[in-house]
Amino acid sequence: MAQCATPAAFTLADALSRPSCIRELNVRGQSLELLPASVAQLPRLHRLYAHENHLRQLPEALTQLDSLRVLFLNKNGLLALPASLGNLHRLQQLQIDQNNLTELPPSIAGLDSLRFLVGSYNNFTSLPEQLGELPALEYVDISNNQLLYLPESLRKLHALRYAYLNDNKLQSLPDELGALGKLEELNVSNNQLDQLPASLGGCQALKVLIVSGNQLKALPKSLGQLRNLEILIANDNQLTALPRSVSKLKKLKTVIVTNNAFTPEARRQAMAALPGATIYFQ
Repeated sequence: MAQCATPAAFTLADALSRPSCIRELNVRGQSLELLPASVAQLPRLHRLYAHENHLRQLPEALTQLDSLRVLFLNKNGLLALPASLGNLHRLQQLQIDQNNLTELPPSIAGLDSLRFLVGSYNNFTSLPEQLGELPALEYVDISNNQLLYLPESLRKLHALRYAYLNDNKLQSLPDELGALGKLEELNVSNNQLDQLPASLGGCQALKVLIVSGNQLKALPKSLGQLRNLEILIANDNQLTALPRSVSKLKKLKTVIVTNNAFTPEARRQAMAALPGATIYFQ
């Protein structure tokens, strides 16, 4: 009983000395260059914090930790993830940001409990179609990568509420984006978008839409269907007006459209259409 008084360990040696007790292993910031395969000998491990180290690879044995709920691997030098990552069926939170990753393994489809995925500041140029097989995913941050396109399977993420895809190289968004009926916040700023899909209006729960820093010449008429929209940020584009349909957006309070090409008449029309909103033109 004395051995199990503390279910957390701060070294792998301590954890392995009482493996059946350990629920949390925190080896953050210990200059580790290797995570040994013996970590798989912790059958009850729920949380593994191995961020802020010097890890370049991970043992496949890591994916034998079938009780794992939380895995922090951010701020390392990881070049790849284990091919069998999808074996972690109970994993709910995966933090892999600020590494040197270029792809997610197709086995990610097996992470059917995953709710939070943070993979910003890597070198992803694409995401696997298997990403759409994550039924519990609520939060995804793949910002500050090199994404050229998004998988069409994105439409299947029916639990998704927050999507941060900003600071990539996206030239288009999936046509069926509107299938994301629970999406509350979408950030696709600083990409290379020249239009938004008409289906965007299907994102009925959307409260925050950030599309700044693209090449948009117009916003879709379907914008007027986003009845819960509260914040629209579309600065640094090539917009000349807002669609007339915005007059239906009674909850819209803040509109930022600086560094666009609005004519004086278009400004007057926007202000008349949105009397309850504060609009920033400059």
